[in-house]
Amino acid sequence: MEIKLNLASKPYLNKQSVRLWILFGCTLMLLLLIFNGFHAYQNYRQLGLLENLFKELETQVASVPGAPANYSLENHAVVRERIALANGVAAADQFRWTKLLSRFEELIPEDVSLRSIRPNFKERSVQLTCVARDVPAMTLFVDNLLGSDDLNQAYLQNHAEVESQLGGRSQVQIGFSLQIREAF
Repeated sequence: MEIKLNLASKPYLNKQSVRLWILFGCTLMLLLLIFNGFHAYQNYRQLGLLENLFKELETQVASVPGAPANYSLENHAVVRERIALANGVAAADQFRWTKLLSRFEELIPEDVSLRSIRPNFKERSVQLTCVARDVPAMTLFVDNLLGSDDLNQAYLQNHAEVESQLGGRSQVQIGFSLQIREAF
């Protein structure tokens, strides 16, 4: 008696299950394609509306009297830089040196001398470089500044002993620098 087994009698793959999964995948891909196409169409319409809006705005800008016909963002940036430069010059021109110097003259003690005054118009501050005969004269000047109504935001930045020649002899003085904020 001979037993024959035919292992190929039953299909190895379940073709119906594979077909259902392929159909499901294709349906999912088709839905994603339709979804992306819908969004692409919406973006295309919105881009067209924005282009029409920009054209309308350009015609409105061109119709304004005194408006330049060659307006662009680069030209706008150049104009803004020129305006900022003109504002800086105007602020520097409005600065009254005589008022500031007369105020310093009232506050500086006899033993302190100013070496340099550097205003900073953007920060509205003044940088002072001074020399004092001794430490009490320096502190008196700083105290006078702090006690004033308009120059009371004075900050001592540094100080050091400085040797100077006065009448052929060497003398040690105190060199210091101050920053006064909101000075003008």
